[in-house]
Amino acid sequence: MTLKRRFLNAVVKGELGSVDERGVVVTLKQFKAYFSDIKTDYINSFLPASTIEAGRVDVSQTRFLLRLRNGVYLVHADAIKEVIDRRCDG
Repeated sequence: MTLKRRFLNAVVKGELGSVDERGVVVTLKQFKAYFSDIKTDYINSFLPASTIEAGRVDVSQTRFLLRLRNGVYLVHADAIKEVIDRRCDG
């Protein structure tokens, strides 16, 4: 299972992140604690690498987070919906 899938499944299950008026917010600190099994530097680059570029609003296969501030990310609602839809479809 890819880290993206593990990450989004944890978010949907409520195991990772916190919910506020904007949606699900995940901090780098929460991410590192949840994925403590990852021992490579990828743990530091996954969230920044998954951030939607400035000026864009749609999710892609590799971009599904919005950076709120340093170390704090909002999971795009469409990425969450895709996980939920996938579960419902089979």
